[in-house]
Amino acid sequence: MKRKSNYYIEIRYFGKAKYQFKSLINEIDNKFRLKKGHKVPHITLIQPFTTKNQKLLISDFKKLCSKYEVMKFTVDGIGLFPFFVVFAKVKPDGELIEFRNQLINTIKSYCQIKNINRTYKPHTTIALRMGMIKCFRIWFYLKQKKMIFTNHIIRITLLKGKKILYEYDFTNGRLLNRRKAKNKKELSKTFEWLKLPHPKKAKNY
Repeated sequence: MKRKSNYYIEIRYFGKAKYQFKSLINEIDNKFRLKKGHKVPHITLIQPFTTKNQKLLISDFKKLCSKYEVMKFTVDGIGLFPFFVVFAKVKPDGELIEFRNQLINTIKSYCQIKNINRTYKPHTTIALRMGMIKCFRIWFYLKQKKMIFTNHIIRITLLKGKKILYEYDFTNGRLLNRRKAKNKKELSKTFEWLKLPHPKKAKNY
């Protein structure tokens, strides 16, 4: 029997924020001799889920994203999860929480979402899978760095089997397939948009 693929919805970092996190993760990996791998800094918006209706999922994802513009969140502080996970704390703005709640309510009728009632604690993982002593050493080391910054959410990503399926770009209101989502020219257009002034529009539901 073929195993169902997990879907995820997440926020990826771009530009300076991405570089900052990747540099920090590499620094921690090297300094504390952690196992290296392909680590993409991100914030999970909706945890792993499965569905038999991918077409409807993509349609609903695009439809809801189109009702929003660029949102924000703030990275502020370092935390610990049980079983030795060190992470950067993320404080979402009210609009992002509203977006997430609406998205879950839209897709939950045909998607099986794991731990759907669990309290949402947005974060970006920096280090995991280590012993207790090393975990607290890393946590203490990172606490001294006082990482605080606010970031724009320019894109939200729908993944299937941990690979980009589609990505919605809020700067131009387009749903990008995997090829366009990974295209550097497309991304440069996004950054050019951020340099321009943009009055806030009212949402239409």
